[in-house]
Amino acid sequence: MLIRLLLYFMLGLFLIWFFNGGLEKIMTPPSDLSSIPEQQNPYQKTPVTKPLTPSMVEAQEREAMLYLNRIRQSVHLTSLQYQPALSNAARHHANYSSLNNLQSHEEQPNLPGFSGHTPTERAFSAGYQSPVAEVIAYNHRRPHPFIDDLMSAIYHRLSLLDMTKDQIGVGISGNGEGPVNSSLTALLGNQALNALCQSPLSPKPGTYYYQEVCQNNRPVSKRDYDQALNQVAKNNPKLITWPNPGGEVSPVFYEESPDPLPECNVSGYPVHIQINPIYAGRIEFLNDSFKVFEQKNDELIPIVAETIFDNQSNPVRELNALTNHSKPSSKKDRWVAFFPKHRLNWSSQYQAEIQYKEDGQRKTQRWQFTTPNQPGLVTFSAEKAQKQTLKIKKGQTYTLYFPPSQCKMASTIVMRKQIPKSIEVSSHFIDGETIQVTLNAAPFGGAFSIAYGPSQTLIRFEIETD
Repeated sequence: MLIRLLLYFMLGLFLIWFFNGGLEKIMTPPSDLSSIPEQQNPYQKTPVTKPLTPSMVEAQEREAMLYLNRIRQSVHLTSLQYQPALSNAARHHANYSSLNNLQSHEEQPNLPGFSGHTPTERAFSAGYQSPVAEVIAYNHRRPHPFIDDLMSAIYHRLSLLDMTKDQIGVGISGNGEGPVNSSLTALLGNQALNALCQSPLSPKPGTYYYQEVCQNNRPVSKRDYDQALNQVAKNNPKLITWPNPGGEVSPVFYEESPDPLPECNVSGYPVHIQINPIYAGRIEFLNDSFKVFEQKNDELIPIVAETIFDNQSNPVRELNALTNHSKPSSKKDRWVAFFPKHRLNWSSQYQAEIQYKEDGQRKTQRWQFTTPNQPGLVTFSAEKAQKQTLKIKKGQTYTLYFPPSQCKMASTIVMRKQIPKSIEVSSHFIDGETIQVTLNAAPFGGAFSIAYGPSQTLIRFEIETD
């Protein structure tokens, strides 16, 4: 008994040393995958090691636009066209964000790089004449993860898939340092509306006008405004869904500003369906009909929703006011989103379905999507300490997965490593609850360990030699 107690005591001392000693600490990605007004995030992504050069910035901006247009084309939306004034405004705000280490859609006039308080003011300053939609993402080395982050956040996704927008400007900035070591800003606009705001005003008696659309409050008739939007919308499909049918998406959603799930900081990837504005009023989603299932061995397992809401029950009321100029149609169905309570699983297939009425006729929309396959997937508890030994060979990869049981995760998550100098290992966070480990070289065999906090789970890897 005395020997057993002594062994437990020594093991406890080792775990304390392992989790608190001078081992490498790597922070998780930010929980906020879009923007947080005027506050810093407790999560940190792997830092950008070098500042972005002008040539790198231009190449990444082009690739971001190409990638976004590929996403739009996957749901049969028209492509967005490059617009120089929008691009200049986007670059200014991306530079402001990284320069001041701030995550916000608003700028403060007393800070360096100020170019306008709101996105539309910044677009006006750059020479664009009509309102814009803005999306922002932070802290990535490459353009694709920026866009993927935005597509996981429902409000930013709705902007990127807007069926009335046909112009875009993208700005990327990064100095490689600080909480905002890189930033992507994208501004979307409507070409016909922008041209309308620059044309001479010809008032007509008895016509209803919008006063707060163009720069300097130039009035725009409701008829002309609707025509400008419909000119783009008529070339887009009646309904779109995301994830797109047959598409592959991340299993997780963290946070967004505005935040649709303020009580959660980790949940499942949102699923939504969106109506072309031309069909607003003709298509009506049926209550309690939106379902998501995981497909396992020909069985459909229902996914529990944290919440389901549409543009009318949207908890972020001020967003509705910003996105609905046309008051009569703002009370009609435009979109509905399903938020899974828990992360979706890796390497899995899902099915979504919703019922609706179109011109009084009942219909069902049903589609499938998947999450990425991860090699060597091993699942652990995110809350309970565990110890496990895994056998590993040179070139082998494990994916260590720590799904939380609730939609809340700890504010600080770390990975600690104990790796002898003779062993070469690659390890990185895929996201806040997933670590990927690859053994690159181990000429003398041996073992190494990786620990995950806050659960204080310890995984020992024993190397198998041929």
